Amino acid sequence: MNYLAHLHIAKHCNSQLMGNLMADFVRGKPDGKFLPETTQAIYLHRFVDRFVDSHEAIKPCRALFPKHLYRFSAIALDMFWDHALVHHWDAFNDVRFDEFIARAETDCRTVTQQEPNPLPEKYLFLSDKMWREGWIPSYADINTLPFALQRMSARSPRMGPLAETAETLVAHRQILLDAFPSIYKDVLSAARDFKHQP
Repeated sequence: MNYLAHLHIAKHCNSQLMGNLMADFVRGKPDGKFLPETTQAIYLHRFVDRFVDSHEAIKPCRALFPKHLYRFSAIALDMFWDHALVHHWDAFNDVRFDEFIARAETDCRTVTQQEPNPLPEKYLFLSDKMWREGWIPSYADINTLPFALQRMSARSPRMGPLAETAETLVAHRQILLDAFPSIYKDVLSAARDFKHQP
């Protein structure tokens, strides 16, 4: 799951949005480095990532990718699931999408400013850029994904092939959209039951 899904799952679980958004930028155990609610949110994000990666319904989705791109398929699907969540938004929400995004941005920016402990510089830079440039709303358009994946692939030479995965996402969009609701329902249910034990 990507930015939108992690924010939505956090809201669904009454978890801190900022910590869920920041989790990919935190290495190792977060205990003692941040406020307890931030730490718990990071663990929720990590749990969701593990749960999705091991979900049985993900296997046939990853099998849609050419063999040479298989190892990049999980990252590509994470991006696609945000597109799918926007597409299926009304099935999982009573709040309008634009309202949710506006509230999430306000909440994340406020909590980021209030966290007394140092936050990862990469998170601070990318989150500000993400909100300013409207990355999340742009995921509603499938044609945004090739650009987003190209941007991610440029981060390092080994990530180069990630850009090629966009073709599979676009070609199999309907199959993946149809697979999403049942996967996401399981994710929401598991996330609600999750509680990290120190």
